[in-house]
Amino acid sequence: MMLLLQHVDRRVQDYFAPWLDDTAGAVPILTGTVGVVEPRMARQHFLFHTAIDALCFCHFHPHLLGKPGSNVFTVIGLGPTASQLLELKYRYSNARMVGVFDDDLCGRVLDCKVALWQMGRDASFILDNGMVAFAYRGSACHVPAPRFSLHRFRTLTGMRSTYRTLKPRGFVSFTTMVVHHLNAPCHQT
Repeated sequence: MMLLLQHVDRRVQDYFAPWLDDTAGAVPILTGTVGVVEPRMARQHFLFHTAIDALCFCHFHPHLLGKPGSNVFTVIGLGPTASQLLELKYRYSNARMVGVFDDDLCGRVLDCKVALWQMGRDASFILDNGMVAFAYRGSACHVPAPRFSLHRFRTLTGMRSTYRTLKPRGFVSFTTMVVHHLNAPCHQT
């Protein structure tokens, strides 16, 4: 991971430096929400699994760092909870939450959970024989796993929310995009 971090845009590394703790070994962590000037100033609140995910995302979107306080970035870890998300929602009450989770089944289910948790609701999701089964507000649905997404969930349930997602095109994550760009022929010496 440290080798990967060396290839993230230096300006992104400098921006994140006050919140970045890389003394824990090979895996850097963020010690708080990045970019906060005043919580009420935040307009977009980006959520990530890990610090590396946040850094790699910003490597491809450095313009988001241009207005300090307007965009904030939080690592919610690999096992977020409804109470954790509600706390963030109330702390950054003027900000729209944007999930930047992997474009795999776990990331897509988490997008649904976060959108629901923002509204004080929840649903259960189960992977059964290649189908995502979920129960929400008394109804049960089954969707083929490759076709499951927050959009599909919203369509089937009628749920409306302001929660938004950003997924890398053609890659599972922004981290894999950085790795791909490192391994591209034009980057090799």
